[in-house]
Amino acid sequence: SQGVSYTTGVPAMIGAKLMLEKKWQNKGVFNMEEFDPDPFMEELMVQGLPWKVIEK
Repeated sequence: SQGVSYTTGVPAMIGAKLMLEKKWQNKGVFNMEEFDPDPFMEELMVQGLPWKVIEK
């Protein structure tokens, strides 16, 4: 259950962090998917949720 809590909470925290740092900022209402994913994906690594692209 802790894994589910962590993988739910960390992405929300990263989104809030990017908004506060003004890396994700636009006027109006936006979905998370409309912003540049690079800062989000980089921060996932920092916060302990590593990822990698596997090309087949």
